[in-house]
Amino acid sequence: MLLQGDNEISNSNKPKVKSLYKALKLLEYFDAEHKEVGVTELAEYSGMLKSSVHNILQTFEQCGYVMQNCETQKYMLGGAVVSLFSRYKESRNLDYRITEYLQQLRDIYKNNVYLAEKEGDEAVYICCEQAFYFQKDYLSKAGAHVPLHCTSVGKVLLGYSTVKEKEEFYKKNIKPYTENTIIDVGKLKKEMQDIIYRGYATGFEEYLYGRFCVAIPIITGEDAVKYSIGMSCLEPISDYMLKEYLRSLRDVGKKIAGILVLSLIHI
Repeated sequence: MLLQGDNEISNSNKPKVKSLYKALKLLEYFDAEHKEVGVTELAEYSGMLKSSVHNILQTFEQCGYVMQNCETQKYMLGGAVVSLFSRYKESRNLDYRITEYLQQLRDIYKNNVYLAEKEGDEAVYICCEQAFYFQKDYLSKAGAHVPLHCTSVGKVLLGYSTVKEKEEFYKKNIKPYTENTIIDVGKLKKEMQDIIYRGYATGFEEYLYGRFCVAIPIITGEDAVKYSIGMSCLEPISDYMLKEYLRSLRDVGKKIAGILVLSLIHI
């Protein structure tokens, strides 16, 4: 798996400092399946020279973003990553109430609940509360990145994006993750129209098999929707449960929107 090439990035989104872009993308390789990674593995993943990867990792180590296991000589994420993410949340005034609201939904329905933010062509979980059955799921953690076009939190953010942003997205290489992923541009446009009409998005094994999800936008009064809140289940969602999930998500979504609006006023 190589890093995203220039041919997949629109002219307006091309990184200004390509070397920095490639270096930071290395950090995305670390997850529950790759807790410790060697220079050779990262070089194969990135397509970069081993010497370049080694120099980058040494620099990251000096900054605290990675640390090296003296016994295996492999690298793992360092404490500075956690600290950086904590400051990220603090800068947006994502206070304890948001976490409590997500925990309430998690405890009622025994499902994962997420608050996501749009970041380029992905949605990023900025808050996540895991149900017991999801504990080993590395994608169900704060900081995880998921695609816009095949996850419920992502599809809401894509659907409520500006016309220009959506048209730019449709021009890109839309990646299929399962046989249910919508990659036809015409069908994807129709899906986005339906999301706007309904006010919510669903995902039925479009990103991962065995995953069923629903999400709504967080309306803060800005020109474009930046946040969404969603719920992920391990079994298909019945019509009855869909109504229950939406009722609860909308109730919590309004409360979170109020918190986010206040945070925007004070920024």
